[in-house]
Amino acid sequence: MRKCDNSDGPAMHYLRDFKNFESAEVDLSAPLTILLGRNGSGKTNLIEGVELMAALARGVPLHEISETGRRGALEVRGGLPSCPRFGTSRFALRFETGRQSEYAARGVTYEIEIDVTEGVRIQAERLSIGDRTLIDAERMGSGCLGIRYEDCPDEPEARRKVSGESSVLSRYEEVLSYAPAPFRATDSARTTVDELRSHLRRSYLFDPVPMSMRNYERSNPHTQLARSGSNLSAALFALSKGTRAEKAALGRIAETIRQIPDEPFEGIAFAETSLGDVMAGFESERKSKVDHNGLVEARLLSDGTLRMLTILTALEMVPDRSRIIIEEFDTGLHPSRAPLLLAALTESAERRGSNVVVSTHNPAFMNALEESQFRNVWVCHRDESSDTSRVTRLTDLDDVVLMSIAGELGSFAAEGRLEKQLDSGYEKRREREMQQWLDSLS
Repeated sequence: MRKCDNSDGPAMHYLRDFKNFESAEVDLSAPLTILLGRNGSGKTNLIEGVELMAALARGVPLHEISETGRRGALEVRGGLPSCPRFGTSRFALRFETGRQSEYAARGVTYEIEIDVTEGVRIQAERLSIGDRTLIDAERMGSGCLGIRYEDCPDEPEARRKVSGESSVLSRYEEVLSYAPAPFRATDSARTTVDELRSHLRRSYLFDPVPMSMRNYERSNPHTQLARSGSNLSAALFALSKGTRAEKAALGRIAETIRQIPDEPFEGIAFAETSLGDVMAGFESERKSKVDHNGLVEARLLSDGTLRMLTILTALEMVPDRSRIIIEEFDTGLHPSRAPLLLAALTESAERRGSNVVVSTHNPAFMNALEESQFRNVWVCHRDESSDTSRVTRLTDLDDVVLMSIAGELGSFAAEGRLEKQLDSGYEKRREREMQQWLDSLS
């Protein structure tokens, strides 16, 4: 496994035979991780793999993971039957930490394999801490998993059968209750398992849909921001009526967002109805240009401003030490605002101990990245020789190439030169072309 400089050790996610990836690995332990790549390169597939593991860790049953638009507990494009790479019937997801991680000094490895040959079933699941195996489960018959416990014979009849509809990790306490008494009495890894599950579960994916934010929403002091941002007004209103810390969070959102729209404003305010519905908006400094309350309501704001407002709200509202994933997060944002957004993402992630993961096509945002952030940039790209997708850390490129793209990463990517450098056959083709040119001169 690739070493990492992070003090808590790497938090590696691995995908095997998942969608267009034969094999992929990505480290999401940095405060801010950036995914680059052309359309169809695998960015969304990579994100879906990470989110699928989070759902399985939460205990979401396989039958509740649906195709997009079917309103399942988790929606995956094509559903689980479409997840194995073309020509295969199984895929595996794995999470692995280094030795000096927040979970255990000996490191943690968790892997789950799913088969779709006859229905969708968990084929195998394993969890180890150092050299100790805590979960060792294999499919036994239709819909069942056989659990093997430590120091027990590795024979089919010695395995305890449980339902294979949801992950064993999510039911660890239940699995322990079936174990032989000596194993239960000597189990010292329960806390580590809880921390691992908590880390995997604390994953929040946001896909802001500005059109859904332009209506009144019923106010609720316990509002949590929806994935689409459809209840943005209610979420902001909850912050305005909350604790001192929540009001301070609203102030930070307003301080950042006021630097983005062309229409100057004083702060975030709300229009309220007698039924308890609210709509967020900006208190304009040019009151003559808006309604008599001086409020520029959400339905009048641009798509880019609403997306930015949703992202900033998400950064403040999710629990500390969470993973926040935003795909193509800077859509609709003017290129000149890219450094401001980058600063906001980095500051929030470091202040709250979060892991923010974003994908982007915006050359201005890429150009705003400093060389010190290149280690946390991952590029999804096609491998023409195997007709699969790969994901490569930017700093795995040749040092000469890295020096040439400093401050020009966006232009480098926009012109397609980044993918050329990552193409395994590019150098060989270039050598052949050079040799053919030399031969033509002789």
